[in-house]
Amino acid sequence: MQQLTDKPLFAALQYARNQDEQAGRAILERFQTRQPAFAQTLFNVFPSTMVDLDQAMAHLFMDLCFDVIAVYEHAFGKVPDHRIVGNRWFEERAERLDQEMKLAAKPNTTANSNDQDRQTDLVNFLHAAIDQLPCPSNDAVRLAKTMIFTTVQLFDALYDAADSRPNQAIH
Repeated sequence: MQQLTDKPLFAALQYARNQDEQAGRAILERFQTRQPAFAQTLFNVFPSTMVDLDQAMAHLFMDLCFDVIAVYEHAFGKVPDHRIVGNRWFEERAERLDQEMKLAAKPNTTANSNDQDRQTDLVNFLHAAIDQLPCPSNDAVRLAKTMIFTTVQLFDALYDAADSRPNQAIH
């Protein structure tokens, strides 16, 4: 997966932010149809863990998830269909993230992963958006940043899984 930097990232973010309500709804519906389990995780499971800490942060997180969906669609094409890529990519990536976080939590160890360098500029932009929201809960800010990082990593894994499949398409 190519790293989005400078002009391509700016163009993709501009595309995401310039969608009107109808176009935005179409992007979300396509995502929910093509990736129902992933959509459920992003828009129900993740925000529900944050809403008790700060409701405004949970809403911002969902807005930023839309930006991620639109950025990936603009930069890399339509969201891959679950009937082609299956769900194993999701399980494998979640397991790997869990292992990396456990390793990073241990004293005197560092996570040895290339994933930390993936889509760094996009993650930094999204983290800056989180920092701009006044929030009394440091825990909510930390959780939102962790979940948006995880979301970007999952999108990379999804598109990588689709790229590893030979020329199968569902329209």
